[in-house]
Amino acid sequence: MTDTLKFADLIRALGRGKNGSRSLSREEAHFAMQEIWHQRETQAQLGALLMLMRVKEETSEELAGMAQAVRDELEQWPGHPIQIDWPAYAGKRRQPSWYVLAAKALAQGGYPVFMHGGGEHTAGRQYARQVCDALGIPVAASWQDAASLSQDHAMVYCPLVSFAPTLSHIIDMKRELGLRSPVNTLVRNLNPTGARVTVQGMFHPSYKALHHDTAGLLGDNHNVVLKGDSGEFEVRPDSDTTVLVQCPQHPEHIEVPRRLPQRAVRPDEPSMALLQSTWAGESESDYSLAAILDTMALVLMVADETSLPQAREKAERLWHQRSVTL
Repeated sequence: MTDTLKFADLIRALGRGKNGSRSLSREEAHFAMQEIWHQRETQAQLGALLMLMRVKEETSEELAGMAQAVRDELEQWPGHPIQIDWPAYAGKRRQPSWYVLAAKALAQGGYPVFMHGGGEHTAGRQYARQVCDALGIPVAASWQDAASLSQDHAMVYCPLVSFAPTLSHIIDMKRELGLRSPVNTLVRNLNPTGARVTVQGMFHPSYKALHHDTAGLLGDNHNVVLKGDSGEFEVRPDSDTTVLVQCPQHPEHIEVPRRLPQRAVRPDEPSMALLQSTWAGESESDYSLAAILDTMALVLMVADETSLPQAREKAERLWHQRSVTL
């Protein structure tokens, strides 16, 4: 099929109007991403495809096809085996990035983490890259650099531009197009290192099932998806959380009841100093501790194929055993 398929055919399929248009098949989406990756399409074609998919809303088949194409194009991960793939693209608006502390504690506890992010466009938000710099988590300059760093560091942050610059460019096109594109959704399912455990957080609840289904199609069968604080993979302990899970030992839907009885007062902006002092053990609130531990516990529940209460016990142990040196 791909021998005769042309990029314009995909635009035609997506744009024939409400009665004639259709979603792309997984094979067609794979072909589209291969063409985009190698920049064989025109900028007009790229914009048309992205916006038609955006209006229609992307499907799990399309996302799986595109994500698999990226995985096929990337050099196989040459670094230390990664346990947890942690996409971090949303940025935090009010609460600090407690999820980065959760990831760092898990990495120190024997679960190597590859965190990746990009699209840092919104003023006033706290993004993972800033936090990693402040917490002494190495930031990779390239795919090979990330692999090299992983040999000596249990957690590495790699910007999307350092291993998939074409996708980073498309995310940056939001300034020009005025809208996010399906690539903003796609990057959360990339799992570029082939990690055993994958997580996705998002702001809009309707995307939970989309990421969950995409993970299943891609064979990422130790996966956790939730509506996280500001769209990151971070539990809000003052709100009940419905989690979607891909794991042989768990049902697809898990309800995580709130740990705090009342809604917390939201700070005006996320504090880096508070993150640093919390990691150092100099300050700790009920909210920060609950957010960190429950976020860790959901990952451990899937990674260890254990119950949530058991995972919570282990999360607390790993948190208290962490090395606070930056």
